[in-house]
Amino acid sequence: MPRETILFSRNTWKAFLISALVVASVAEFSARGPCRFLLTGTNWNDFLSPYIQARAWTRGHDPYAVGSLLSMWPADNPRYRFVDDDAKSGILEKTRGIPSPYPLTTLVVVAPLTLLSWSVAIRLWFLVNLIGVLAAPFALLSICDYSALAPRGLLFLGTAFALAPWQTGLATANPALLAVSLTVAAVWAERRSSQWTAGTLLSLALCLKPTVAGGLLLYYFARRKWKVAFIASAVTAAVGAVGVCRLAMSGTPWLSSYLENSRRIFAPGSLDDFSRANPLRFDLINAQVPLYAIFKSTSAANATALLVGAMMIACWIWFCYFDRPTNDLLEISGLSVVSLIPVYHRFYDAALLIWPLALSLLSTKRSSATVLIFATIVPFLAPGATLLDQGSPFLRTGWLWDVIIMPHQAWDLLLLAIFLLYYKARDYREAQLGV
Repeated sequence: MPRETILFSRNTWKAFLISALVVASVAEFSARGPCRFLLTGTNWNDFLSPYIQARAWTRGHDPYAVGSLLSMWPADNPRYRFVDDDAKSGILEKTRGIPSPYPLTTLVVVAPLTLLSWSVAIRLWFLVNLIGVLAAPFALLSICDYSALAPRGLLFLGTAFALAPWQTGLATANPALLAVSLTVAAVWAERRSSQWTAGTLLSLALCLKPTVAGGLLLYYFARRKWKVAFIASAVTAAVGAVGVCRLAMSGTPWLSSYLENSRRIFAPGSLDDFSRANPLRFDLINAQVPLYAIFKSTSAANATALLVGAMMIACWIWFCYFDRPTNDLLEISGLSVVSLIPVYHRFYDAALLIWPLALSLLSTKRSSATVLIFATIVPFLAPGATLLDQGSPFLRTGWLWDVIIMPHQAWDLLLLAIFLLYYKARDYREAQLGV
């Protein structure tokens, strides 16, 4: 057989396999994302609480009080009995995570949707999220100057839509998905010299989920891209000021309620607690979860996670500030992943992994980086903790289970951060040596 025929045959099989991956990932994405939301998520989801709280805010009521949540409950969304029972018992925040301690900026951004009924607002919110999720991978292809029909472009699309955090976040209508999509849109706009647009998009992401978008803001400050950084900060501050002024005008003392709400939601045994008292703690991906299993101490786990995160962020800022720009996707990926380590994050916040995924397949020139970074992202192609928790109860015991197996995705993020930091350190060293 002629060599040309052999090469054609190999390329054909490669194209077929990659195309099959894309089709399979889109099918999985559709089933676990949009279909799951439309079948089970329109009445009770992660957007319900901020929607109701935003209604309370627009009327000058305390958005962090349980009484406001009950009084502002949408008429076209029947309230489950457990909501009233838990509210009466004073455990609604602990057991259901509502009212959620979203910052006032989130409520201001969501407020326009409260002009619509719940049934209309949730479908519009879902549509906006879906558009953002579908657009983000193609925006990253454009940022990396890659064709969607190139083999690596198709592989990236297939893997991006297969990422379980995107699917879970979409199915639960969580604001994190839109925040991540907005960070991608901000970088895309900044690459096209539209700095006002970039800053505004980043500010919207910060308003919705500051813990998700904060890494990108830090990148712009560290890289001394002052215009984007200051626009994003100023717009976010202005939105926050609107939120505070509205409640000040109505004489609503909201701050103490917000602090109490946060205390209850992170109290031992609550949904957001990382200690053994919370049976659902493995839905969290921050480092406190495995560290608590090691130290058996909340304070020790918190201190260690914060110390590790602070050290990594300090290294990134040093490299970004003093090193010449080499690969901005590496820098953004590093800060995004490190931001997931020291503070509270749930599984869907790992949608930020789309940044290192693009780095590994579309941007880096090091084959070792492609392999190692991609390999650490692979565990997030499935909701690992949820699947493992459905196994035999005889297996769900012991040190290995609590420390390694169940929080494997938290360890995986730590390993990914180390890989990214290592490659950034190599770039820094090569720059110093003039390589």
